[in-house]
Amino acid sequence: MQQKAIETSGNPAISFEHVAQAALRGGPDGQKIRQTIDTLAEHEAQWLRNTPPHTLKSDRVMQSRKAEVSAFTAIHQAVISTVAFEAAGPAEKPEAERGLHQALQGAYEAIDNSPGSRGDREGLLASMRDQVAACTSDDTFIQRTLRDSERTYLAADLDKTLARYNSPTLPRSEGLDDYSL
Repeated sequence: MQQKAIETSGNPAISFEHVAQAALRGGPDGQKIRQTIDTLAEHEAQWLRNTPPHTLKSDRVMQSRKAEVSAFTAIHQAVISTVAFEAAGPAEKPEAERGLHQALQGAYEAIDNSPGSRGDREGLLASMRDQVAACTSDDTFIQRTLRDSERTYLAADLDKTLARYNSPTLPRSEGLDDYSL
């Protein structure tokens, strides 16, 4: 409603408080705003009535939301680490670079574990790369750092995946080695 009021009046200074005050006014203008609010509320209430409550708060939905929040938090941490690296003095650059690598690896892991389709994860990855690149003045350095951090994350992920096969949790059968096809 605030956006519509700005468009109608041409005044970009209209705030939400102005809309609320207008809704409390008497007369036909106040009545029209209250009717609009009721119409919008009815529309949202209809959506809530048609959406079973368990789909909004099930364990699976909450787990998915937690993973999304983790991905966004990790991306923002990578951006903050990029800003910290950019602002670091010459003596602090090595430590800031290590922090940047760790933050980027954490972001890659969080994006990899986020729910959604492959396209969703690629979108998060592109968003992270754009945000990080926008925070630095050295494009060559940040592209190299992104690539190195991604490779490090992928190598660690591969090691973690293969560790299940190198160190199985279940004991092997004694006759397994003698079995041949």
